[in-house]
Amino acid sequence: MKEKLRLERKKQVDFAVGMAGIDGGKPSAFTEELLNQYEIGQLSASQLKQAIVEEYTRTIQ
Repeated sequence: MKEKLRLERKKQVDFAVGMAGIDGGKPSAFTEELLNQYEIGQLSASQLKQAIVEEYTRTIQ
């Protein structure tokens, strides 16, 4: 992955975590791992979203 794209993804992750932190939220270990995989290019944004939705809908049921 090109460094410029990785840095852009890092900014997106940092922003999302910061916004959640404003409300007192903190990513779980599961979510942090997914965010790391997204940042380094192992997951696309849609794969990240799908994995989070699947994990937390399974937890609720």
